[in-house]
Amino acid sequence: MRIIVDANIIFSAILNTNGKIGDLSLNSPNIFEFIAPRYLKDEIRKYHDKIN
Repeated sequence: MRIIVDANIIFSAILNTNGKIGDLSLNSPNIFEFIAPRYLKDEIRKYHDKIN
């Protein structure tokens, strides 16, 4: 199943890997195919310091 995610979903998964979103995104590679906008890498780089 393909799921389109935006930056908010990815940030939620990164910041809370034990939450439902983090668990689904990190532990279901054979079930879901996550698709994101091209600018997502730029958004992650922009807020990298706040994520760590």
